[in-house]
Amino acid sequence: MERSSMGNSSPRVAPTQRRRRSLRLFLLGSLAVLLLYSYCRSLLPLFSPASSSPTPLALLRDAAGVPASFSFTVKVLAFDRIESLRRCLRSLSAADYGGDRVDLHIFVDHFRGLDPWNESDLVDQKLREAHRILEFVDGFDWRHGEKLLHYRTGNVGLQAQWLEAWWPRSDDEFAFVVEDDLEVSPLYYKFLKELIAKYYYDPSNFSPSIYGASLQRPSRFFFSDEPLLTMVMNVKESNPA
Repeated sequence: MERSSMGNSSPRVAPTQRRRRSLRLFLLGSLAVLLLYSYCRSLLPLFSPASSSPTPLALLRDAAGVPASFSFTVKVLAFDRIESLRRCLRSLSAADYGGDRVDLHIFVDHFRGLDPWNESDLVDQKLREAHRILEFVDGFDWRHGEKLLHYRTGNVGLQAQWLEAWWPRSDDEFAFVVEDDLEVSPLYYKFLKELIAKYYYDPSNFSPSIYGASLQRPSRFFFSDEPLLTMVMNVKESNPA
């Protein structure tokens, strides 16, 4: 009886051992394939093109070194000088923007309050001038981006025009504020964009103390009420060549 039981159990041992060996081989093969896949995957960034993986918008830079989220808006402060405004807008439109989107916002202040009973003729004249300015701005062709016109219903003055012209919505939004009696160089935008790239986006040159730039020569020195020209002349007189 013992022999027959042993004879019956021996055929069941061999298949179990073969299955175990097969399982080991399968596990070892799977592990080898997994390691090979991980190694090849780690080499992909070295040989695949940069466009194969998405890049965050903030890291994309153009030739000037500014990110794709960079935006630029021109703010024109106008009053009642249509010929000056015409020259200003034409110079802005003729500038080289390198294909960039640049929006134009024009703020037209209302004429100063007049007595309609004693100065009715002057009121009519001011209204006609205001209509001419609005018609000119409405028909002005701005091909570089969006054009918006803000006309005030009451006179606020130049200081309020400056203070209320721009409310930035992000750290990548920049504005160029210009009054209507000024004309700009065709290269002004290129200069400003390179200035922003160098002193704002370049970490090696960034300084929190720099919050803006001026394209005009200052008429006075900081911390002094004396005109710049007088200061320069005094320096030359005290240090003759």
